[in-house]
Amino acid sequence: MFCYSSSQAGAKQVGVRPLRGIWPLALISFVVLAAPQQAATAAPQPLDSPIAQVNPNHSAQTRLPRSVVRQIRRDLSQNFNIPRRNLEVVSYERQTWPDSCLGLAAANERCATAIVEGWRVEVTNGQQNWVYRSDMTGQVIRSETNQSTNLLPEVSDRLLQTIAEEFDIPVNSLRITEAQPRVWDGCMGIYVPNQACTMIALSGWQAIVAGENQSWVYHLTEDGSRIVLNPTASGGSLIPSFIPTDGQPSEPIDGTIIFRAVTSGGLAGIVSQVILTADGTIYRQVSQPISPRPSSPVVERRLSPEQVQQFQQLLEEQRFPNLSGLRYITDAAFADYPTTTFYAMGGQVEYIDLAYDDLPEALQEVIQAWNQF
Repeated sequence: MFCYSSSQAGAKQVGVRPLRGIWPLALISFVVLAAPQQAATAAPQPLDSPIAQVNPNHSAQTRLPRSVVRQIRRDLSQNFNIPRRNLEVVSYERQTWPDSCLGLAAANERCATAIVEGWRVEVTNGQQNWVYRSDMTGQVIRSETNQSTNLLPEVSDRLLQTIAEEFDIPVNSLRITEAQPRVWDGCMGIYVPNQACTMIALSGWQAIVAGENQSWVYHLTEDGSRIVLNPTASGGSLIPSFIPTDGQPSEPIDGTIIFRAVTSGGLAGIVSQVILTADGTIYRQVSQPISPRPSSPVVERRLSPEQVQQFQQLLEEQRFPNLSGLRYITDAAFADYPTTTFYAMGGQVEYIDLAYDDLPEALQEVIQAWNQF
């Protein structure tokens, strides 16, 4: 007879010395018989435990860490007010991302170029699905289904598929960077000179889509049944973004002003605006941080009526209103390099001259014509 303690790594003899050759055989028999019984009675894993889905492409590390699931649930719960217990993982796979932004950089966002191992995870609440990217542990997560757009997944998919078909590019190379709600007229908000538009109110979206070397601006109805390209604002390699609303009017209050260019953002904090009035007068006004009031306007030159008319015609031909509400800037703008905002025809557009070659062609034409004055 002998006794053992199951809390030890191996059996311990208590008081009785085993017979030579018999003791090892008894121990081996016990371990072999006991192991299957322990596995069979193991408690089920909790809902937020690592998910053990086998992926044949990754023989090792096939478990999705619970930290990744926890971070995704937390993000969806905070942004959509969805109870975390209602969120389940539909599928996941190991992925390698090209940068610190997991290949989902926002407009003008700086991302470190580095190989990041991680996961692509699809989550659902039973009514809607979301796709996330993460690093290996969930310290960095990004939603492919842009949470700031509120576009329904089927509308987003329809938009991206439309672009892929129109321009013959892979749909997986496209991403929606921003979208904002809009109310369109019968022309879907696309301005065409001398075109009459039915004055109806169509709820919809304006969406910015980025490809590998090009960006597009699209106008959509709310359900995505109508998807229209804004060609004026599209085509440049620089990804635009929406101008933040600050409660300021989008155009000069004075109806005699045809065009206004405001340059700001330099290290000195100087704001300079150049204004063209209907009578052809061009004058400049400068504001400095050290002065509580702007300087008096200084007349720089006067244009002939023909010159004023030609410039107005150019704004029409380039369909300036279609650029309204968009900004075309780079990281340099955040490093106090000056940016310029144009106001005309009831709209405004912002750009940085360092990126002139990457701007849409229509905006380049307007800049070139204005600089001639």
